[in-house]
Amino acid sequence: MTRTTAPSWEDGMIVGSGRVGAVVYGEAGTQTVSLAHEHFFIPAHPRPGAPELAASLQTLREAVLAGRSADAGAAMMAAAVAAGSPEDLVWTDPLGICATLTLSVGGAGPTSRRTMDPVHGEVAVHWDVPAVTLHAGAPRGGQQVWLVVRARAATTVDLELRLGAGARPETGATGYARFLRPVVTAGDTGSLVASTGDPDRSATVVVRTGTPWTASESGGAVRTRLHVPPAGEALIRIDVWVGAAADGPGVDDGAPDGGEALRARTAAHAALVRRSALRLGGVGGEEEVRRDESTDEESTEDLWRRARAGDAAARRRVVATAYLAGRAHAIAGTGELPPTLQGVWQGSWAPAWSADYTLNGNVQNGAMAGLIPTGTPELARSLLNLVLPHLQDYRRNARRILGTEGMLLPARMSTHGEASHFSAEFPHVFWTGCGGWVLRTAADIVATTGDRSIVDDRLWELVEGVLVLAEQATVGADGRRHLVPSYSPENSPPGGAPLVADATMDIAILRDAARAAAVLARARGDHSLDERWQRLVESLPPYRVAADGTLAEWIADLWPENHAHRHTSQLYPLWYEADEAFLGDSHGADALRRAAEATIDARIAWRAGDPTAPPGRMEMAFGLVQLGLAAAALGRADAALTCVEWLALEHWTPALTTTHDAGRLFNLDAAGGLPAVVAAMLVASTQDEIMLLPALPAEWPSGSVTGLRARGGIVVDHLAWDADACTVTLRRLPEAAWLRADGRAGLRVGRAPVLAGAVGDARHEVTIGVEPTTWRFARATAGAAA
Repeated sequence: MTRTTAPSWEDGMIVGSGRVGAVVYGEAGTQTVSLAHEHFFIPAHPRPGAPELAASLQTLREAVLAGRSADAGAAMMAAAVAAGSPEDLVWTDPLGICATLTLSVGGAGPTSRRTMDPVHGEVAVHWDVPAVTLHAGAPRGGQQVWLVVRARAATTVDLELRLGAGARPETGATGYARFLRPVVTAGDTGSLVASTGDPDRSATVVVRTGTPWTASESGGAVRTRLHVPPAGEALIRIDVWVGAAADGPGVDDGAPDGGEALRARTAAHAALVRRSALRLGGVGGEEEVRRDESTDEESTEDLWRRARAGDAAARRRVVATAYLAGRAHAIAGTGELPPTLQGVWQGSWAPAWSADYTLNGNVQNGAMAGLIPTGTPELARSLLNLVLPHLQDYRRNARRILGTEGMLLPARMSTHGEASHFSAEFPHVFWTGCGGWVLRTAADIVATTGDRSIVDDRLWELVEGVLVLAEQATVGADGRRHLVPSYSPENSPPGGAPLVADATMDIAILRDAARAAAVLARARGDHSLDERWQRLVESLPPYRVAADGTLAEWIADLWPENHAHRHTSQLYPLWYEADEAFLGDSHGADALRRAAEATIDARIAWRAGDPTAPPGRMEMAFGLVQLGLAAAALGRADAALTCVEWLALEHWTPALTTTHDAGRLFNLDAAGGLPAVVAAMLVASTQDEIMLLPALPAEWPSGSVTGLRARGGIVVDHLAWDADACTVTLRRLPEAAWLRADGRAGLRVGRAPVLAGAVGDARHEVTIGVEPTTWRFARATAGAAA
C-alpha cells in the first residue's frame, strides 16, 4: 500500500497479462489507464540494413591492432556512409501506446491510497470521498484488461470515461505520436484503432461498459457515463489486439460477472508467482502484500524509509518484498515475447531507448534474468520467439559487416533483426556475443526442464550459425584466433574510443556457447558440431589479469581499464556455469578469481562514490545484477548483498515498480535482476552438482526459499537455514531423467561455485528422484562459506 499519488505514468501502478499491459496513474478524481500490447511497435524508423563494412575490415583491423581505436571508429563510419548507411543513428521501432482510457469520478477528492497485489496481478485506487475503489487486472495470457469500480457506501457514484490516444512525452527522446492516426468509433462500445497505415501492425482497443458511447466534439475521442449503484459494482472490459479484427478476442470469451469472478481469473498469474517465495528472518512471501482494503498496514514508502535508515529487519523485508514484486512484474511482462526494457507497459510517446529489446545486457541480465532460476523456465522460451524468426537477417548482417557466413545478431531489436543501430561512440555491429548468449538461455531451459522439444531446426540453425561466424570472423595470429575489431558494451578505454581487440565478454561467450551447444546437441541427438566447437574454444586467447590487478575487459593489452562505467561485461564467465578457467586450485585459476574480485570491488567503490541517478553513478540497474551474479559465484556474500540492497532500496518505487537509474526512468531490469542475484546467493548448479548457500550473508541469519530451479532438471522445493543447520528438499522432473540417468548428483553446502572441488571441500553424493527427498546438514560441518 502506498499513500503517494501518481502524477506521471512513471509513478503509476501496473498490471499485465504478458500480452497486454496497463499503467494506472493520475491525481484527485481522474485516473488514466495507458494500454500497450507486446506486438505493437510503431514503424517509425527506416530499415537500411546492416552497414557494408566487409571491404573495409582490413583497414579497421590494422588501426585497432596499432592502438588507434579512434581512427578505426572514423573509418567504420566513413565506410558505412559511403556504402549508403545513414549518417545519423538508426533507432529500433518503439513500443507504442495503443490507447488511453481516462476515468473521472464525480465529486472525488484526492486519492487516499493505492494498493498493489503482485501475487494476483491486481492493483487498486481508493478514494474516501466518495467511498469508491477502482480495481484493475489483466488475466494471464489474454488480451484483456478488466476494471472494476466498486462503491463502498450507500451512495451512487458517477463516472465519465474517455477513450483516446492522449499521453505526453516525458523522457526527452524523439516523439512518435506523429506516426499514428487514431480512428475512434462510437456506439454500443467505444473503440479506437491506432493506425500505422498497415492493418497488420495497427492496434485496436475496444471498451465494453454496457452503456452507449458518443464521439467527443473534437472527434479524437469517444465518451460514456456510468452510474455505480450504492454498494454496487460496475465492470469495464478492455480488449486490445494487434492486426486484423478476425484475430482479435471474441466478445463472449468468459466475461466475469463481478469483482470476485475477476479475481478468480488471476489464478494462472498467481500460480506462476507462487512457484517461488523468499522469507528472510521470518518475513516475506505472500503475506507481505494484503488483498483487503485495510488502512492500518505500513506503507511502502515508510518501510523503505526505515530500511534506508539502516533498520536491519526492514532491509530484509524490503528485499523479500522486492523479490516478490519483481518476479510478479517479470511474469506479467512476459507473453509470446520477452519483456522489453519497459516490459509490456507504455505511457509515453517518447520512450527512452525506444523501450526495445536491448540484448547486450538489459534483457538477459534484467527482466529475464530471474525467469529460469526462480521457477518459471518455460517463460524464457519467449526469447527464442523473439530471435528465431529473423535468421535471414542475421545471415545478411554477417555478410555485410564481417564478410562471412554464419549469423550475427544485433545488440538491439524490436521488429526485425537488422544490425543497423550503431555509431562511432556505440559500434554495436562489432559486438558479436548476442548469438552465443541466446544459446546459453536455450541450454539452461533444457537443463532445468529436460524439455528437448525446443531444439528444433531453427534453433539448431542458430547453433551452427554462431559457430560458423566465430570460425570465419576470427583472425589468426600467434597460434590463436582473435576478434578484431571487438566491442565491450558499452565501455571504452579511458580517454579512448570503443573499438578494441578481443573484448573479454565476447571471448567468454564463445567459450560458454560451446558448453551450451553441447547441451543442445545432446537434447537433439546430433553431435556433428561438437569437435568444431571444441577446436574453436582451444584456439581462443586466455583471459588476462590487467596491470591494476583486475580482470581485463579487453584481452589484448593495448588499453588500460576503465572502471568508471555502468557495465561490467568482462564478468560474463561467472554469471552462469562458472568458466573452467576460474575453477580449481591452480595458480592461474586463483589469479583470475582474485582479479574478478578486484573488478567487483572497483566497480562497487566507483558507484559508492555518488550513489544517485546521473550525473551520479547509480545508473543502469542491471549493472548491479552483473556485479551481484559474479560476486555470488565467487562466494562474496558481502558484495552480492550490497548489489541486492542497492537494487531494492534505490530502484523500487512506492508502487512496487522499478527504475533504470536510482529513482528515475521506469524500467524492468531490476524486477528480473534482483530475484536472479538472490537465487544465485542461495543455490548454484552445474549439470552434476548443486551448491547450497554459496554466498549467504551474515545479515540473513535465517530464512527460506521455495521453487528455485537447478540444472539437471532439479527443483529445489524448499531450502531453509538458520545458524545451526540447512535443510533442503529436492526432486528431479520426470522429463529430465535423460539428463542424468542414474539420478546421482553432488551436494555442497556453503561453498562458492568457483571453489567446488578445492582441497578440503565436502561433497555429498546423493540420488535425486522424482519424489521429493529432504536432507539436513549441520552448518558448522558443511563447509565454511568462502
